[in-house]
Amino acid sequence: MSQDYNDEFIDNIKRKDSNKHLSEAEKELEKLKHYKETFMIDQNKQFIETLFKDHKSNPIKIRNVQVTNSQTFRDSFIKSQVQPLLVTDQAISLESFLGEIESISKKFLKLGIVDNLLVSVQPVNPPSQSIFSRKKFVGSNATLHVVPIFNIIPKKKFYAKTGTNIGNGEGDGYIQFQIKNIFGGGENLEFDATSGTKTQSSYILNYNQPILNNANYRLENLFYINTRKFDWIQANVTGRGMTNKIHTMFEGPINHELILENYWKVLNNYGSKSLEVLSQAGSQYKSSLCYNFIYDSRNNQHLPTFGKYFQFGVEYNGLVKYVKYPFVKTAGQIQLSYTLPKIKSSIITSLKSGILYPLGPTSSVLDRFYIGGPNDVRSFMLNGLGPKDFNSSIGGDIFLNGGVSLITDIPRYPESGFKLHNFFNFGRIIKMNKQQGIIDNFKQLTHSHSLSYGIGILFNHPMARFELNLVVPIIAHERDSVRKGIQYGIGVSFL
Repeated sequence: MSQDYNDEFIDNIKRKDSNKHLSEAEKELEKLKHYKETFMIDQNKQFIETLFKDHKSNPIKIRNVQVTNSQTFRDSFIKSQVQPLLVTDQAISLESFLGEIESISKKFLKLGIVDNLLVSVQPVNPPSQSIFSRKKFVGSNATLHVVPIFNIIPKKKFYAKTGTNIGNGEGDGYIQFQIKNIFGGGENLEFDATSGTKTQSSYILNYNQPILNNANYRLENLFYINTRKFDWIQANVTGRGMTNKIHTMFEGPINHELILENYWKVLNNYGSKSLEVLSQAGSQYKSSLCYNFIYDSRNNQHLPTFGKYFQFGVEYNGLVKYVKYPFVKTAGQIQLSYTLPKIKSSIITSLKSGILYPLGPTSSVLDRFYIGGPNDVRSFMLNGLGPKDFNSSIGGDIFLNGGVSLITDIPRYPESGFKLHNFFNFGRIIKMNKQQGIIDNFKQLTHSHSLSYGIGILFNHPMARFELNLVVPIIAHERDSVRKGIQYGIGVSFL
């Protein structure tokens, strides 16, 4: 993905929604919504367990499945969601029954098309039993015949909002429209328009839907036009493009993404003296195919206390002959989190690396890696590490950075979202020397790292993480853009 669409290749490209426009009250609402969904699933499970508490060893035979308030959905879509309960004529155990109920509930919730979902179970008579017999559970190990009933409350079909955002030295106004469940199968259409100081204008149209009625596979089609300010190269970039993405939404730790991007961008220099920026000004076309593998077992994406995260991606740009700067790019990151109960703390270690191999004489400044900033190698300016050309940070083709963070509970307030934060960060980024081999280029990353230390306080919100740190550069190089003293960051991904 390109920087112009705010998709750093090394970052987790998954799950792009409109949370950046949420106010504090709306973020709290989203937090309550998440708790509500978890509560609904647990409540349904507890209800069924209570219902069957005296018959845990009885096999269960599902006669049919009922879904109420399903008028806004296609029959084929509803049937696909509940099919696991009807796939066999054999009786199943209570454990299997509960697992299928939970899986179906999560499918409806992950598609974002229902406000509420309650599950009840109706006992029914076996086919051979008299219709005048009472419908009740028997006390022996006889098979229990039941009908699970899913009572769903669909979300509103149309949603719109407008507002302003101020923060991080910038401000913007925005308007959003959403149309949900357009054709009765979880299809959504979203339009997002933004105008501000950094992003002068941005228009994004996103049509997404489950693939073949399967909630675990999703297709997204994005069309966008934007003009953004890239202060680190003193230039504006205007782009028009289309991105087609297929990604999985499995409940397990492993997921995949396949992304096709076609993007036309125009680099307009307004103050850079860099010869590279000047020579690359004008039109560039990007046509790329990208694959991402993601493993995520963390208990929290923003501030994990245990679990592992691994991402590896590869991208090829050059699908059509109009591509001016073809390349092959690969990048990966690892994050390990551990709990230290004796000191009421957790430790997070992160490592990121990537290489961009130009298939032509050089790479574009718009495709390169950039490191440094409050969410990356702290105590340095945004994209302030690495090669410089006059007054511009022109990025690099190979990089390595990482960090170690110690997160500690505030005394007397262990349940608070506020935590104490100590960290070390390091990083180095260089340009590719095609006269040398890849191994020799990578050897340059083993020395001359920039290093920083900091201490501060952070707040872990369900929608984002906020940091306020006192930072000190320990090792800095002549061309590094250093930030001393107070530095704050807001985001969902931190080094």
